Amino acid sequence: MRGTRKLQTLLARHASSTPTRVGRVLAVVLLGAALQLITQTLLARSLPKTQVGLISLLLGALPILSTLSMAGQGASAVRFLSKTEPGTYDTVAHVRRILALVLPLGVVASLAGAGFYELSWGLALVLVALVISQNTAVTVSSVMRAEHRYELAMTTVRLPAMAAGVVLLVLRLSDALTYTTALVTLGVSFALSGLAITVRGTRGSGTGGKPVPRFVLREGMFLLGLNLSFAIMVSVDKLVIGKMLPYSQLAVYASIFAVMRGFDFLFYSITYVLMPRVNVLKKLELRRYNLLIAALAGLLTVGYLVLGDDVVSFLYRGNYDEGAYLILPFALSGIVKLFYSVPSSVIGGRLPRLALKQFLWFNLAAVVVNIVLDIIMIRAMGLMGAAIATAVAWGLRLAGGYVIVARNRSHLSAPVEETLREETSRGE
Repeated sequence: MRGTRKLQTLLARHASSTPTRVGRVLAVVLLGAALQLITQTLLARSLPKTQVGLISLLLGALPILSTLSMAGQGASAVRFLSKTEPGTYDTVAHVRRILALVLPLGVVASLAGAGFYELSWGLALVLVALVISQNTAVTVSSVMRAEHRYELAMTTVRLPAMAAGVVLLVLRLSDALTYTTALVTLGVSFALSGLAITVRGTRGSGTGGKPVPRFVLREGMFLLGLNLSFAIMVSVDKLVIGKMLPYSQLAVYASIFAVMRGFDFLFYSITYVLMPRVNVLKKLELRRYNLLIAALAGLLTVGYLVLGDDVVSFLYRGNYDEGAYLILPFALSGIVKLFYSVPSSVIGGRLPRLALKQFLWFNLAAVVVNIVLDIIMIRAMGLMGAAIATAVAWGLRLAGGYVIVARNRSHLSAPVEETLREETSRGE
């Protein structure tokens, strides 16, 4: 009997461990990734490069426009609620409050982005549907993430893109995939998914009677700077390419990047679990996390360098082999990004507000460097210049993260409740 209980306890600990939760989230991410890769492959095989470039422009603008119009509210909710006991606060009321703010901002940001690129009204409407749907998914999933329901939260975030991928696959199998049907599918799939998520997330009331403090909304502005700088760095190379080079070149860059997104998927899975989880872990084993990341990064890099060319040729039927030289610089960016997941999670989830401000300056500097280098190096080296500029900027961002963690190391051993009381008293 004792042996059975010990085994059950051991299995329970393993099931709730950080690596296991990351693995589960990664499974959800990989499912969505497979559909996204299928989508990119179908588009690349079925449409001219100029049309693929336009659709890639919409999808590339989505992270920046959604992050900008979210105003940091999703991350702010995760940061605060993950430090509290479940059932203390009325989370549904807070979700409604956030949606009332971010959905109108999403419409404005989408139309502004469409105007900047001089898109047609049809493309502008698709972009509006993408952004407001993504904002809804991020808002509702933030509460789930703060409650450590990581797998369900990630499924909610990925639902619109996954739904669109399934429909596009059906269209391709029925020989109905065209430029027009692809755009309609993206807009309608995202819009309906967003509506379903909104109904689910705003129905009823939260389990707690206490309202979420107003300062949580204000704190979102600090996190907006961090999230926006991240979204810009993820997409700015594609956006600058879209302005400086033909859309056919953007199609090459985006198609190779789609193959290399294994680094991104692993990064998202780690940060998605680790940011709220640092508030329930008594001991933060940062060195252990970095060693695990080094092992994963090494395996992933070797796999890409050995098989990347063949994968690109197979997926795109040789139409994008000209961009295979981008695999190495993309891999360098991916390695740095994986290591960045540890300090960014600790700073965003556990360290006090002052650390957020300090970190914000480092990230803004990295964004400026990224944009300037993109412009200079694209002119000098084309697509290779954009990839190298991104890798350099990520290195600066990683260095900033380690500096901030080192400066605030004393807070890592302090109880989370102490930091929460301090921030609540200052906020109110």
